[in-house]
Amino acid sequence: MNTRDVDIAGERLTLHPERAIYWAAQRTLLLSDVHFGKGAVFRRAGIAVPSGDTDDDLRRLDALIDTFQPHRVVILGDLVHGAATSRSAWVDDVRAWRARHAGIDIVLVAGNHDRHFDVASLGIFVQPDRLAVPPFVLSHHPHAHAGGYVLAGHVHPGVVVRDGWRKHRLPAFVFDRAVGMLPAFGTLTGLHEVNAAPGRQLFASTPAGIMVVR
Repeated sequence: MNTRDVDIAGERLTLHPERAIYWAAQRTLLLSDVHFGKGAVFRRAGIAVPSGDTDDDLRRLDALIDTFQPHRVVILGDLVHGAATSRSAWVDDVRAWRARHAGIDIVLVAGNHDRHFDVASLGIFVQPDRLAVPPFVLSHHPHAHAGGYVLAGHVHPGVVVRDGWRKHRLPAFVFDRAVGMLPAFGTLTGLHEVNAAPGRQLFASTPAGIMVVR
C-alpha cells in the first residue's frame, strides 16, 4: 500500500493507509483509538456484531511493526473500549501479543475509555496525561498546547470522497496549524466527518494508499 510523507512541525512523518504514522527520526509508530474489546462490549449488550475484531487489529499492528521495525509504539488514547469479564478472550490475546513484542516500548497516553480497564496489566506503560516528545505533544484530546504541536486522536476523523455518483466515507489524517488528528485504528470504530478549512491538510486512508483531499 502506498504511504505518504508529510512535513509537520519540521519533522518528516510517514502516513500509512492502515491508519498509523511512523516517525522515522524517533523510530516511533503512532496510532490512536484501537478500542480493543469493543465487539465484546456490544455482544454483551445484545448487539449482533461479528467476532474477530481484536485478531484483525492485532494482525494489522503486527504488519506495521514488521514494516517499520519501530523501537517504540505510542497509542494516543482509547486502547481499550470498556471493562472486561472472565469471558473476555481479547484480554489474553492482547497480553500474548504484548509478550511477543517484549523488546518494543509500548506506551499508552490514556484516553477517556481507558479508565474502564487496567491497561498496565497488559504489560503496557500508561502515561496518564500528555507525553512531550519535542517538537510534538502526544495527547488523546486534540487541544492546542503551548509545549508543541499536538498529535492526538479521540475524534475518529473521516472525509467523504465522491467518485462520480458514489460517495465513500474514509478515515482521514487531519493537520491544522497547531493540532493534528489521527484516524481511529480500530476495526469497529465510526467516523466523524471533517471538512476542508483554511490552513488544514487532509489525507484520506484508502485501500490503495494515502490520498490528498482537496
